[in-house]
Amino acid sequence: MGYEIELSLDLRKHKSVTNIINNAQDLAECYDCDRFYQFSECNGEVRRLKKNLHVMVICFNKENFENMINFLKEIIGKYKKKLYIESVYNINNHSLIYASNYYMSIMEKEQKDDYKERRSNRSFTETDYFILRDILKKNINK
Repeated sequence: MGYEIELSLDLRKHKSVTNIINNAQDLAECYDCDRFYQFSECNGEVRRLKKNLHVMVICFNKENFENMINFLKEIIGKYKKKLYIESVYNINNHSLIYASNYYMSIMEKEQKDDYKERRSNRSFTETDYFILRDILKKNINK
């Protein structure tokens, strides 16, 4: 077990959806991901969709930590405005390392409070720091 990265793509904003999904999957396989699966998520009514997302979940073994960091850097570099990092989860420690604003809005209250407390206390491990450093740098440079 290791880490789980959840990426989303807003289907309403992009025309080359298949290209982006295939490239992300190829990139994950290039960096030796353990598992890759995907699903769709919609919110709203038929004619007034608030969210129409394609979600990709990429799992890395803890032995491939460096590959996962490089994967995140490349995703951020190539797909800064297209793919959104929704969450990064440490499966071994059962801890959420990163959650986007949208992801936090769909979390249960207890989970959200735990995450906010960890974030405010800055109780992250050294490996968490390496993950967060690149994600937060992306969010600052938007």
